Amino acid sequence: MSTWEWLGFGLLLGLVGAVLVAIFLYLRTAYRRGGWRDVKTSFIIAIVALVLFYVVRVAENADLQTMKDAVNRMTR
Repeated sequence: MSTWEWLGFGLLLGLVGAVLVAIFLYLRTAYRRGGWRDVKTSFIIAIVALVLFYVVRVAENADLQTMKDAVNRMTR
């Protein structure tokens, strides 16, 4: 692997670590405010938000792929 690939891999791992730390701090704050009941509610909210973000990204990429295919068909 080249230096750029290692750099990209390291940045990706850092991003994943940052997201995990953010979720941990979010749930810890919920526990301090209202106990396990609030942690459960906050955890569900966090998971739904992450899933919605992923669905939106997939939908955007699908639209882009459709546009690329249309341009390729027109330019042939």
